[in-house]
Amino acid sequence: MSTELATMTDEGLEQALIAANDAYRNTGTPVMADEAYDQHVAELARRNPDHPFLAAVEPEGDFGLGKVRHARPMLSTDKAYTDAELTRWVRRIEAAAVDLGMTLPIRIKVNAKLDGMAGRLENGVLASRGDGVTGNDISHMMSAGLVVTGEGDGELVMPQAYFDENLSDEFKHPRNVVTGAVGADTVRPAAKQALQDQAIRFVSYSTLEFMYTDTEVVVEHLDAIREQILGGCEYPTDGLILVVESPELRDALGSTGHHHNWMLAAKTVTETAETPVREVHWQVGRTGRLTPVVKISPVELSGAVISNVTAHNAGYLEANGIGPGSIVELTRSGEVIPKLIRTKKAVLDVELPTNCPCCDSELERQRDFLVCQNDTCPDRLKARFNHFFHILGTIDLFGPVACERLVRAGVQSIREVFSMVAADFEVMGFGPGQAANLHQELRDARSRPVDDFRVLAALGVEHLGRGDSKKLLKHFALKDVPNVTVEQINAISGFGELTAKAVVATLPSVSDDLVFLARNLTGIVATPAKSEAPTDSPISGKHIVFTGSMTQGSRSEMTANAEALGAISQSSVNGKTDILVAGEKVGASKLAKAEKHGTTILSESEYLALIATAE
Repeated sequence: MSTELATMTDEGLEQALIAANDAYRNTGTPVMADEAYDQHVAELARRNPDHPFLAAVEPEGDFGLGKVRHARPMLSTDKAYTDAELTRWVRRIEAAAVDLGMTLPIRIKVNAKLDGMAGRLENGVLASRGDGVTGNDISHMMSAGLVVTGEGDGELVMPQAYFDENLSDEFKHPRNVVTGAVGADTVRPAAKQALQDQAIRFVSYSTLEFMYTDTEVVVEHLDAIREQILGGCEYPTDGLILVVESPELRDALGSTGHHHNWMLAAKTVTETAETPVREVHWQVGRTGRLTPVVKISPVELSGAVISNVTAHNAGYLEANGIGPGSIVELTRSGEVIPKLIRTKKAVLDVELPTNCPCCDSELERQRDFLVCQNDTCPDRLKARFNHFFHILGTIDLFGPVACERLVRAGVQSIREVFSMVAADFEVMGFGPGQAANLHQELRDARSRPVDDFRVLAALGVEHLGRGDSKKLLKHFALKDVPNVTVEQINAISGFGELTAKAVVATLPSVSDDLVFLARNLTGIVATPAKSEAPTDSPISGKHIVFTGSMTQGSRSEMTANAEALGAISQSSVNGKTDILVAGEKVGASKLAKAEKHGTTILSESEYLALIATAE
């Protein structure tokens, strides 16, 4: 690590990264070499592995014609760098397929993962990905020379051959040219020429060449598939995209607030290194779970010197024999954060802490995790504040430094933060100007538009990320969430009893903050409530699953009709399922599962006769 990095404050590191990222992503004129940027990120990860800058999509500035709210979120893509990670994804898919009564192996669509700037062309408007919910309107690019290939989701890219021949001396990557043409206040001559040469293009994913394979073949022959798909692609790529073909299986697998569970980016490990482990430090997160930070003998990897890497949990260390004296293999493989691949030499006895490294409270073992049970643990509070401001997304200036000062000042709740004035921030060590700005941000945030599901997700309730928060708020107003019961949550499709119990157990710790925010944030945008359904329908309130081939319409059409009649649709049979409507070619395992749970099994004709009176 350089002397300059060692002397920088956490706030200085964050600001340097933000400035470098803005120049890289938004103007195409990098102010920091890739290696230096990576070293800054590695140092920030060493100091604070849970820092929001490391966990989120790197921020995108304001440019173009204004902001565009995406009709549906542009989610990120989960990634696999090793055969083991790919295999785990495939096994999850196959397990879900077996529950649906499907025959293995499962059909997978494969295409190239383009390495450009993500965007979406819809209804004549071209928008950048942004934060996944709101992007920048870059429709002006279509009149500036941008070549458009198809609609929907895609990427702004440049042919690799054009870049190599004309721009490789001036830019480090084709993406730099593209982002500079889109986001820079003053477009560089090289980017203007590229537009005139029709070398900057929006390529829809739907227009890419693809192939079909299955879960068995993709595990055994990924390298051959990669060579076949990527060998003929004219644009820069950084892996493959694997997509489950079956709509029914996609529904069953679902999505998180970050990515679709039925899609995976299979990345390529380009460089690895082996190094001994010196020691293990522990980072306390907002829920109290401890994350091990593995300190290693410094090793150079992809142009950066790596001295630590974050592991998963205590169980991962035990299973892989990671501790002082072990030797591990790691990669950076396109990521800025190093990643453990495997243990080359394991230790027999992995020593785990018994007390919290921050507050010294006794730790509790919960499956693979060590958990600090102290709600006022300073590290937990810092992580909780960082999470709140990052997920809410409407309050600037409250970064890790501000959150740490809040905790040192004894602040323990969000409602306390909102009650603070400029003088309070000055006492914490901020200058008069900073203090006034922080106070003004809190005042302005009270009326700024913000989705209700972001407010709920920002409070860090276990299992309530943005996706599940939105699902819950279709049934309950934000102000009523503290009073929901296990039974009420369990009745919502997509929630199970264990998840419902965990949510209800966590709600009391945030209920006062939640009630305060619901009353005081006047710009809250409510999630549309689930429409009232007929109560006199014979299937109203019934949990229903459609399976097999239908003759009177597709399963999606029958599902929509059932929901209009008040039914609660499910993608797979479980203990809550009341009716299984079985068409043709239904798997024996699904029928057996329905019989096991006492579910009523109806043929398509029997089901249509049942609902005929309601129509």
